[in-house]
Order: sequence, then structure tokens, then C-alpha cells
Amino acid sequence: MKYGPKKILGISMLIGSIFTILIVPSAQLGFGVLMTCRFLIGLAHGMMWPAVSAMFIKWAPPFEKSRIIGFATSGANIGNVIALPLGGFLCGLEDGWKLMFYLFGFLGILWFVLFVCLTADSPLEHRFISSEEKSFVITHTCEDFSKINEEEPLRTKVNKPYRIPWMSIFTSKPSIAIFIAHLCHNWGNYMFLTQLPSFMKDVLRFDIKSNGLFSSIPYISCWMCAMISSVISDKLIISGTISKSSIRKIFNGIGLIVPMIAVLLLSMVTCANPYMGVVLLAFGVGFLGCNSGAGFQVNINEIGGDFSGILFGISNTFATISGIVSPYIVGVLTPDSTQHEWQHVFYLTAVIYLFGAIVYILFSKASIEKWAKNCN
Repeated sequence: MKYGPKKILGISMLIGSIFTILIVPSAQLGFGVLMTCRFLIGLAHGMMWPAVSAMFIKWAPPFEKSRIIGFATSGANIGNVIALPLGGFLCGLEDGWKLMFYLFGFLGILWFVLFVCLTADSPLEHRFISSEEKSFVITHTCEDFSKINEEEPLRTKVNKPYRIPWMSIFTSKPSIAIFIAHLCHNWGNYMFLTQLPSFMKDVLRFDIKSNGLFSSIPYISCWMCAMISSVISDKLIISGTISKSSIRKIFNGIGLIVPMIAVLLLSMVTCANPYMGVVLLAFGVGFLGCNSGAGFQVNINEIGGDFSGILFGISNTFATISGIVSPYIVGVLTPDSTQHEWQHVFYLTAVIYLFGAIVYILFSKASIEKWAKNCN
């Protein structure tokens, strides 16, 4: 890698944090300036997930991969858990919305400073890791590493340039299965993330403060599911009682089929039983965590090898289409924000979840692809 995932991830978060702070003056300068600022935040954050995935290549041993990736990526859900109720509280204050952007922007800059000081691209470059842990991680993250005793030859091997097999990636059935599962997962994830407060307010009739609190509950559930599924997945892998491919198919299936059932039931909920709606949302959003804890998101590193960051970048680009399209379609389907209109949204979401589950179960695998082995 020319720059390394640490630099890319750090720069991504720093730029995103700076422009988050600039949201406040941008809003006062006009719609066009605000949209430009939002676009630049998205552009910066687009580098984040591929860089995170690339870091796991050197840091996540196979039998700990689910837990490491699940624990790390579920931090996004913790962010939602904190941001949604805090946002609801701050928006109830005079000019509280400004405090929200200042707070998260400066926290992002603080994170950047700590990240630069405390992390490294690989165990070889880490300043604080013990020699025992360094040896353990290196030995278990690359089959070739155990054959090399000297650090300098290893460093040369790791940094050796290689050709990216674009055609092989785009025509690989396991890659396509991941792309589609990611797209279908993100459809529900972005739909709920952007439209959940509207559903809470217009259909379940929660006020803004309660809305923020109850909107965070599904993401607590999602975090828990990611944690639990990652631990169970690694234990099953260590036990050898079931193949790794079957584990990924099972958990990714659960991560899409259970939310499918939940949104179908949610289509029948009205303001007469709003708390049942919260429970179903907890299941619908919560079980999506299985996908990041033990499903396609972990699977990327298993089939992609040294190309995992690139593979995640392609998958995330494809899947982000959902983030662009789903809010627009929800707006088209719910012009009056009635419960009947929301039923159509949930039916569509259920079909998308089912499609993603079927494709992933049929075509995914959990062993490294041939094109990922031939790096040179």
C-alpha cells in the first residue's frame, strides 16, 4: 500500500470532523453552501470503511476475526445510541442544534489526535505492542509470516507493490454475493437511520425528546446483536463443528430474514400501540448487527486477503446507492406520512431483505479467492 490505512482513516475522520463544525456557518450562508459542506463530509467519510477493513488484514487473526471486526464496526451503532437522544435533547434548547455539530466535530478531532498517537498500520510498526503480542498477531494473520524470522524481509514483502485484479473482483460470485447483501443491508440501515425519527413522529406520535430516546433503542439492539453474533461465530469456528462458509450464511441469513419479518409486522402497527412499534424496530434494526458481527462484513476480509480494503471500497460504493435512493423513495411513497403509506415502504424493504438473503446464501463462501492469493 502506498499510503497505508492509518493515514487514510485518520485524514478521513479529520476532514469529516472539520466540515461537521463548519455545518453551522454553512447553514447561515445558504442552502448551496450547506449542501457543499455535507457533500464534502460524505466524500471524506467514503474513505473510512475501506481503510478500516484494510487495517484488519494485519491485525485480525482468523479465529478472532469476527469479534475484532464486529466489536470495531459496532461502534457506529454506539454513535447512533448517543447521538439520537442527545440530538433530541439539544434540539429542544435554543440554538441547541448548533451545539450538536460543534460537539461531534470537536470529538472527532480529539479522536484523530488519539488515533495518530496510539495506532499503526501493522504490529511491526506499533510502538507500544509487546514482542509476544506482535509475534502472535503476525504469525496468525498471514500464512507466509510464520516462515519469516527477520523483520526487514517481512516489511519488504508486505510493502511490495501488486496488481489489482479488477476484472476478477467484479466477476467473482462470492464478491457479487457480498455486494448484493451489503446493498440490501444498507437499504434498511439507511432507511431507518434517515427516516426513523419521521416514522416515530408521524405514525407512532412520539414527541421530539421521546423520539430521540426511542429512536436509539434499535441501535442498542443492533450493537448487542453484533457483539453476540461475533462471539458465537468465533466459538463455532474454533470448535470446528460447522464450516466457516455455513457460519457466514447462517448469520447473514438471520441478519436479513429476521428484519424482514419485523418490518412486515411493523407494517400493521399504528399509534394505538406505539411501544409494540419500538419493540419491532428493535428486532428489525437490531438483527442487522449480525451482518457486521458475523456476516458479509467479516466475509470481505476472508475472501479478499490483501485486497480486502479495495473489496470493501467497491462494496460500500455499491451499497451506498441505498443511502441515496431509499430516503427519496420513502419520501415518494409517504407524501402524507400515514400508516397506510408506510406499509408500502415496509413491504418493499421486506422484499429487498429477502432477495439479499437468498443471493448471499446461494453464492457466498468464506475461503480466500484465487485472485486474492495471486497478489503479484
